Amino acid sequence: MLQMKPVEENTQILEWFQKEGISFEKGCGAFSIEERGALLGYCLFHLGRTMRILAVHCEEAALLDGLMRATLNHGSLSQAETADFSAVSGQMREKLDQLGYFQKNPLPIEWFFAACKPCRSNP
Repeated sequence: MLQMKPVEENTQILEWFQKEGISFEKGCGAFSIEERGALLGYCLFHLGRTMRILAVHCEEAALLDGLMRATLNHGSLSQAETADFSAVSGQMREKLDQLGYFQKNPLPIEWFFAACKPCRSNP
């Protein structure tokens, strides 16, 4: 079964921050995607009014999109209004750009979900 969830184990979060070469500070966290206990990807972030996406690792585009949507939803539920992807670079940035995450900078989270056709319910 596929699971997307906030990571609560601090040692795992710190390990990923260290692997990505990012300083961990208050407000930082991680969201993961797993299947039957196997890690398929993660997203590192800092929460505030703007959710700063610090690093993303996920190979499959469809899973990457799901991971980012779940992460943004988590941010929205935590009172973040916008998402800033400026720290993401390289292949992950290219993949996120292809998926439409750079339509606005910073990205208004509620606007993103409202503007996304698959996210809207069909009458």
